[in-house]
Amino acid sequence: MDSSSSIRHVAALDGIRGWAALAVTFFHGILHFNIGLIERVLYAPVAAMQGGRDLLSKFLLAVFNGDSAVMIFFVLSGYVLSGSLDRTLDRDGRPLINSADFLVKRLARIYPAMFGCMLLYWAIFLLSKGWIVYPAVTFDVFWKSSTLYDITIHGPSWSLLVEVLAAPFVVAFVLLRRKYGFFALVLATCYSMFAIDYPVLVGYLGNLWPYLLAFAVGVGVASPQIKSIRFDAKPWHLSVAIIAFVFARHVVPRSGVSGLIAQTFIGGFVVYFASIVSSGAVYRFLVSKPSLFMGRVSYSFYLINVPILYLVWGVMETYFVQFTIDHKLAAGLGSAIISTAITIPLSVFSERFIERPGIKFGKVITFWSSSPSRQTV
Repeated sequence: MDSSSSIRHVAALDGIRGWAALAVTFFHGILHFNIGLIERVLYAPVAAMQGGRDLLSKFLLAVFNGDSAVMIFFVLSGYVLSGSLDRTLDRDGRPLINSADFLVKRLARIYPAMFGCMLLYWAIFLLSKGWIVYPAVTFDVFWKSSTLYDITIHGPSWSLLVEVLAAPFVVAFVLLRRKYGFFALVLATCYSMFAIDYPVLVGYLGNLWPYLLAFAVGVGVASPQIKSIRFDAKPWHLSVAIIAFVFARHVVPRSGVSGLIAQTFIGGFVVYFASIVSSGAVYRFLVSKPSLFMGRVSYSFYLINVPILYLVWGVMETYFVQFTIDHKLAAGLGSAIISTAITIPLSVFSERFIERPGIKFGKVITFWSSSPSRQTV
């Protein structure tokens, strides 16, 4: 059994989560009006770029990269969820009951905001009908999307399904480490790497197979064995880790497994250094008020930016058609900026009146747990 494995709340990680959510909006905005960038620029290594325009697009798609953002979300989830479960088990020590408690609260954390987002999606569709082209929302689409039964018109929600499917694996990783030691987690991490080439190892569940490794890495970073390492981390370590995470995978084709694995482990270094560095310009930026604000509303922002982006795109493609054709990059960046301005207040409302009650509801329905201070997961 591990010794006490409590980890403190790390404000810098909230900042990382917030800016990653914002990056997703700009990522989709840039690509929407120029889908040719996907094969020619996004999926190709930087050495294959031809001309300054492609290099600029490559740079922007690296900085505002939705895939990288989701990757860091998953590493952060592994880190935070592992710490939460460890704290509960340190206090209570009933693996079966606490694991069930953990999974129920996880569902209560994920689903309410998704339902709220889809209600907004439906309302915008009804109000915009006849004015702009907008994805059709029917009751069938609503319930399938809200429950994540089928990823229909809310594309980014595939990552929520991965979060749901990964939760039992996170529980298993933590229990294995606590029972058999850190080496058991190393073996589980290897298993996660094998699943990238052999999805059958995770039962072909959703898109879990490329990303289970990210959760395993997050669990590893949160482990007491890693936390006990005495490493004199400098501010520049965090800076280099972030730069490497953002740009390294763009050196190789996106289809390369080596790039996926390397970026996942670099993401682990980002989380590790962010959790122990407490000085420097990057640290100050990550714990600044705007960063912490974005971190607080990041989940709702990540969801709500989708229907709002479609609204902005619909208006632009109806009333500013020529501009979107002649100035694709500017139109994409502009749509992301406008969408962000609209999404932020809606995200504040969702975080306060949907997310928080959902968290409280998760605590209420886990009545079988007698732990006096159950943690948010």
